[in-house]
Amino acid sequence: MRLTNYRVTRSMLPLTAPFHTALRTVTAVEEIRVELRTDVGLVGVGSAAPTGAITGETASSIVAALEEYVLPALSGQELTDIPHVQMIVARSIVGNFSAKAAADIALYDLYAKHHNESLLSYLGGVSRPLWTDATVSLGEISAMVGQAQGLVEQGFHHLKVKVGGHDGHDVERVIAVREAVPENVQMWVDPNQAWTVRESIAAAGVLVDFDIAFIEQPVVSRDIQGLREITRRSPIPIAADESVFGTEQLLRILDSQAADIVNIKLMKCGGLSTARVMADLVRSANVKIMVGSMMEGMASVTAAAMFATTYQADYVDLDAAYFLSDPQVAGGIKYTGGSIALPTGPGLGVDWPPVPPEE
Repeated sequence: MRLTNYRVTRSMLPLTAPFHTALRTVTAVEEIRVELRTDVGLVGVGSAAPTGAITGETASSIVAALEEYVLPALSGQELTDIPHVQMIVARSIVGNFSAKAAADIALYDLYAKHHNESLLSYLGGVSRPLWTDATVSLGEISAMVGQAQGLVEQGFHHLKVKVGGHDGHDVERVIAVREAVPENVQMWVDPNQAWTVRESIAAAGVLVDFDIAFIEQPVVSRDIQGLREITRRSPIPIAADESVFGTEQLLRILDSQAADIVNIKLMKCGGLSTARVMADLVRSANVKIMVGSMMEGMASVTAAAMFATTYQADYVDLDAAYFLSDPQVAGGIKYTGGSIALPTGPGLGVDWPPVPPEE
């Protein structure tokens, strides 16, 4: 099975409501879509979304990396030589993990289709219940409370509360949301790197009385020593997100015991190939696995959901596609409140709508 042709397109996917964090505000997801066509008639699809504030990649840079480096390097290659193909993608360009993730997801879609099985089955997973959180955007306390209550009414039993307002009211935000939702709703707190070490330890000391499952990436990504100090002193578990892209950063976190939980995201690490290695490393260190996403389209979130199911993630943060007003795809995961149903057809189970011919 050889790659004979490929196509990269861009689609703008509006959100149902603006998404606010300490790092950015998003009103729509620009999805970069990849199609890989082979000499045996199979087509693989994958996608990426730019998150410049985290990965440093823009929509234009993702397209350029794919069209000028990653996909030309794969052209004509024997794709079933998986280790060789993975090496080609990894070496095609330095960094550019989201671009590599789009190609990697499309390759895995092809691998599974080549074996006439779902991607979940190809990864070695079996169907089991998968529950995701829903994110409460950073904002005024009353707005956050209203959003949290609405999400609970929609069937979500896990909430991630975004903080990092730099106004001294973050703890107040969390407590207000906690007191406004039922006790059986699990809550996570995500400052998105906005707190100092001192602020993090102080906040954890207060929030420990409010049944918070964990605090995610409280300090800037490069401050591993600070993250380690917080993890050592916090009465609430600490998760590493932006501090961990690939295996190199992961090993640094694990070796220094700087987190209780690691958030693996396909856009950060370059796709399923690296994510699978990372999951094995996290499990071997007796650290918990979280599988998350940026604000992304249906294809990459579906791939992450199948990965999360296969590796029995302890925490699942895959609500991104839930907030798309129109994902512009056929297939993919289906949400029923916080429950995620995986597609069962061959491969990823996602198809793009036909692209109209150019005039």
